[in-house]
Amino acid sequence: MLSALSIAAAIALSSPATQPGAVYAMQPFAGHLVACTTEGLEVLTPDGAPVHVFGAEEGLPGTTCLALEVAGERLFAATDAGIVSLDSAFHLEPVLGVSWQALPPAEEASAAEYVERLDLLAKVLPPDATYTVLTSRYAGTADGHVLELGTERAWSVSGAVRLIEEERQGVQVVAGDGAFFIDTQGRLASR
Repeated sequence: MLSALSIAAAIALSSPATQPGAVYAMQPFAGHLVACTTEGLEVLTPDGAPVHVFGAEEGLPGTTCLALEVAGERLFAATDAGIVSLDSAFHLEPVLGVSWQALPPAEEASAAEYVERLDLLAKVLPPDATYTVLTSRYAGTADGHVLELGTERAWSVSGAVRLIEEERQGVQVVAGDGAFFIDTQGRLASR
């Protein structure tokens, strides 16, 4: 079943805690626009006309697509129940059965290198958390934790982590209930 997605709706990307029909991410891929929505993974023409919706019937794990990332010749999509990749002909392939609401940046990795990176990340991240932000050095969770990858360092913040941005003096964290800063010594402060 195709659902209409207007360009205006696509531009007004929503946060993961919004009503049905929300758009969480958009990415141009293989001559189309691809959108992560509460309806699944939607393929659109460049003008925004619906072409196809990938849902559970087509092998999409879960019901909601939450994040997109292009690595090499493949598009990766994180859903509420796993990660899949698609080739330029839009053939869907399962990648990982994890509950991540974000994907780390591809940083010009090939598709094979990105899958390897995702596998390594899945092995080091505690499996019982829902990850809302993933960077090359940090992970943020839905229950308000910031983890420094490759170390034992972790911080608690108020609300779901929405943004982690590295700066020269430390790390800026935006969570559901405010902004925080972690300095180079590991001290956490409210902003």
